Amino acid sequence: MRQILMMADTVIQRLCTFSLAIAAIFIGILALIGVADIFGTNLLGKPLPSALELSEAGLAIIVFMGLAQAQRKRAHITVDILSARFRGWAEVASTSLALTAAIIFFGFVAWRGGLAAWQSVLIDERSMGQSPFPIWPGKILLCLGCAIAMLESLRQLVRLLCGAREDTPATQSEELI
Repeated sequence: MRQILMMADTVIQRLCTFSLAIAAIFIGILALIGVADIFGTNLLGKPLPSALELSEAGLAIIVFMGLAQAQRKRAHITVDILSARFRGWAEVASTSLALTAAIIFFGFVAWRGGLAAWQSVLIDERSMGQSPFPIWPGKILLCLGCAIAMLESLRQLVRLLCGAREDTPATQSEELI
């Protein structure tokens, strides 16, 4: 059983890295689209067709594919006025509650996003720009990103409940050094 959990732990961490790589690729693509649109508009007097629509779809992919890695690094914004003072069982209970809420949230968004992606595939949904392109791949990646974030939250919860030491995020003083 321990080997299965360790293998699942490794697989989920690699999925987080993979999803971050996809987000990084789309950041590069959006940068190229922005540069092409600016040069086309300012130098040639012709903007890049559907640049806005491509940017919208790309931003959604970047955000949702980056969620899992943000969860893995515990980089989400937290208000820890009370919870920073918790020790022992109170800290475990507080973290367990937060991770359970994250699992439910990411699972719900993945589920609903999956339904929307399936519907989009069925009707071959396309953008409304000057050069229509399929938007269902972005919806599929939204669903995938939330599913991976849910798995990462589940991985963290299992490690917490099993008593495994989890890498904690750096404090501000550590980040400044």
